[in-house]
Amino acid sequence: MNTGFGFISASLSLSAFPKRSRHACTAKILCCLLLLGGSVTSALSQDSLLTAPPLRSGAPLVKKAGSTIGFKGFYRFLGYVRAQDETFPNNSGKTTAILVGDAYREPMLLLNMMGRTQEGIGFGADLMINSVYKGSSDAFTQPLTLNLGLNLRASFKTDHGDFTVRSGGVSWYRQSRLTVWGNQAFNRFSLFERRPGTPLTPTPVGRYGSYYRNGLIDEGVRYGARAFQGIFLQGSNLPGGLRVKGVIGKSGFNRSYLTQSDNYTGCFQWRKDVSDSLWIAYNLLASHADVDSLTTVSRSYSIHTLELQHKSDQWTVHLEAGLGRYNGPDYELGAGEAVVLTVKPGKKSRLPLHFQAYRISPQFVNVTGNFLNTTVLEVFPNVGGVNTTVRTPYRSPMTGLGAPVNNRQGLSINGDVSVGSLKINGGIGAFAEIDTSRAGVSYIHQVNGQLLSRIYLFGQNWGPYNALNSMYRGVFEDVDILDTNATGMAGFKKFFSTAELQAKLKTQWGGKEVYLFSLSRLNSCQRSLRALPVLGPDAVVSQFTQEFDASIAVSEEANVILSYGIERVIGNEDTNLGDAGVTSSTSAVFEWLGAESLYGYNAQRNQRNRMIGMGLDYKVGERAMLFVRHSRYRYFDPNFIENHLTGSETMLELKMMF
Repeated sequence: MNTGFGFISASLSLSAFPKRSRHACTAKILCCLLLLGGSVTSALSQDSLLTAPPLRSGAPLVKKAGSTIGFKGFYRFLGYVRAQDETFPNNSGKTTAILVGDAYREPMLLLNMMGRTQEGIGFGADLMINSVYKGSSDAFTQPLTLNLGLNLRASFKTDHGDFTVRSGGVSWYRQSRLTVWGNQAFNRFSLFERRPGTPLTPTPVGRYGSYYRNGLIDEGVRYGARAFQGIFLQGSNLPGGLRVKGVIGKSGFNRSYLTQSDNYTGCFQWRKDVSDSLWIAYNLLASHADVDSLTTVSRSYSIHTLELQHKSDQWTVHLEAGLGRYNGPDYELGAGEAVVLTVKPGKKSRLPLHFQAYRISPQFVNVTGNFLNTTVLEVFPNVGGVNTTVRTPYRSPMTGLGAPVNNRQGLSINGDVSVGSLKINGGIGAFAEIDTSRAGVSYIHQVNGQLLSRIYLFGQNWGPYNALNSMYRGVFEDVDILDTNATGMAGFKKFFSTAELQAKLKTQWGGKEVYLFSLSRLNSCQRSLRALPVLGPDAVVSQFTQEFDASIAVSEEANVILSYGIERVIGNEDTNLGDAGVTSSTSAVFEWLGAESLYGYNAQRNQRNRMIGMGLDYKVGERAMLFVRHSRYRYFDPNFIENHLTGSETMLELKMMF
């Protein structure tokens, strides 16, 4: 302290010296300080210098901190440029469109904070920011808020169990397939389209290698879950080996007429682990929403299910059964039953077959479960000022395997086999309606589906004939049936058949890893039950798609993607006629080959869609990748004059993890 005060007093007394002598005095004082500093330093040991604490403005810590905190997340830049040669006449007619940002409400920036206190209490927060690249138009410029992006959570242990509580913005939740579960089926799809939720792999080729090995792609927290905003509770290690979880809040699938109106969805599960191989659970879901501005008319439904799972070395058996009741302004459906039975082979099973059987009555309505609803039309009101959300294919959808539908029952069988480096998996399914339904059929576009949905996001009844409906990263199309009864329902019960076959091959080309994928799908709707899909005039509607993908690792940092897809949709005389006034061949290939016995002519739906594309996945850093996709597409039907859409689209995405 004396040294410090001496230095201060010396520096202050310099002003008392004449100007000419100040420099000399300053030099003398600096020499003294250097000598003094050398003597002080020599008096201190080397160890004490290394262990001396840094200068702090607060009191020193008495012990090490017991709390930890960490951050992780990602940032995405995403942009599309679409150039169309032919456009739909009633949908803006734009030949050039530029989209920057993800219009599907996927976060462009996600920052996740995690921490744990010395007492073992965990906490965290998620900050998600959607696209802010809206341009200068007032119609697309919105203030930055945290309504959808700030989530808080805490976890703690007690003598009676371990608990986790979450609340805030949007969180993702799943409970059981009949109550809360995403529309999750078998993972058979093309890898050409980018899915933003997919995490980065150490090398670009890693994503395709993972899909080759196990057929699964991690789609992030959203995959197989539903979005809720509310309070979440989860408890484990409770007395008696019980577990509990639930949520009370709001869901975008249960929207009220006004955003401030009364609406809620509550879910609850009570689970008991009977043994290491068996557990049972009770599930509850209750939903209520006002559907008019006076809040005098409401829509509500409730579901109660029992669930069990038994696992052995040979098989895993999962069964869920329950009752549901729906009440709305136009429908009093009463109670309806639902049963879903799934049998999966174990690691030691000699019969690698996957079985699923289900029956879901038309009275069993739920828009947050793992099945599509065909009974109730007004579940998703189109409210002005509220963002339109996904509307399911109500008109008897033709779906893939593993995607149940209400007012339907059926059975599907799937299996897989490996022959060297060739992996083959596939399955068949046959399904039947329980009651007659509306006079129509829907099918989901497997080729160019995501591209079409970006033209008109979440639009309903759009396109040249108002037959297209956009959902989340996809489009389904409605087909009218002419055979109707006095009530406007179809004059017959519909039956559905489905077949899927996928082949995956790993090989080498010039010493580089190459993955080849082939996916064939065939769906049909007809008047009678068939074990296999129907082709030709016996099918009310038939749909065939074929997709090829190739992944070529040109280096450790770069991977080239090639893709080609075709889609054929044909309707018979039970469906509506085209407006071209001509007939066309149901197979252009067989017509070109001259094989007259293998094709016919029709004047109804005869769609010929295709896509050819190439892309590049490039690793620009340890935790950053660049993705480029370019495709040429065509949506065409010679029997419908306005069903003609052609063009190209280029996508650029930069994703960085931190």
